[in-house]
Amino acid sequence: MRSRNLIRAVSEGWLPEDEMQFLRDGANKLRFWLDGHKPDPLAALRGFSLLYLHAAAGEKERTQVLELCRFVAGETQEEPSAPEMNPFLDGLWADLQDKRIGLLLERLNAKNSLTHSLNPEDFVSGLDDKRLEGLYENKMEGQNIDFFVQKLPFPLEVLDPRIVRIPPGKTNELHRHAHETVFIFLQGSGHVKVDDVKIPSKAGDFVFIPRWCRHQSVNEGEGEMVFLAVADFGLTGKSFLGNYLKTARMKPSKT
Repeated sequence: MRSRNLIRAVSEGWLPEDEMQFLRDGANKLRFWLDGHKPDPLAALRGFSLLYLHAAAGEKERTQVLELCRFVAGETQEEPSAPEMNPFLDGLWADLQDKRIGLLLERLNAKNSLTHSLNPEDFVSGLDDKRLEGLYENKMEGQNIDFFVQKLPFPLEVLDPRIVRIPPGKTNELHRHAHETVFIFLQGSGHVKVDDVKIPSKAGDFVFIPRWCRHQSVNEGEGEMVFLAVADFGLTGKSFLGNYLKTARMKPSKT
């Protein structure tokens, strides 16, 4: 599964340019080694170091590794298909995941307090907080979409709570994403669609949004609908290989 994800990520352009360059640099370094130059395993991804050892097993293995290098470098569209290469592709996938979330895991296991301030006000926010950052908005009259999203002013690493505001009679986008979320309704009333389930919602309700379900919030009240969407975006946004925002938003955004 992981090996196939890596192949698709490369062939379908899921990876951002810096990560593609990361892989291309590793593949080029590996080919440099295979041309007879002294290997430096510390100078490349662990997965490429293991591929170098695989290539040393024989001409067949060397050919497989060179084909993979050409694929990663964009010199061929032919995807590697040898099953014996899957463990090495799994290793490259794990290297990319470690590059994305390794520092977060290190900070988690360090057991050091991440208290960021001695000012009590820096730990509190509210709907009228001037520090709330406008994050995303979309208006599409033909689809009755009108909503605005604000980001809370906390230095969070895993949780990413956001305030969503929807005017009367309007909705947000029907969308889906990798992060799971809990909606905490603060104002207004209406319902939330979760796949084929219609869930009535009002101030004081909590609504669970599972990963990858198609969901949409609809304001059926006379006032503004406001809810706090608490998600683990800080983790899933780093873990998901591909353009994460395209899974959740209908138009480009700054974040």
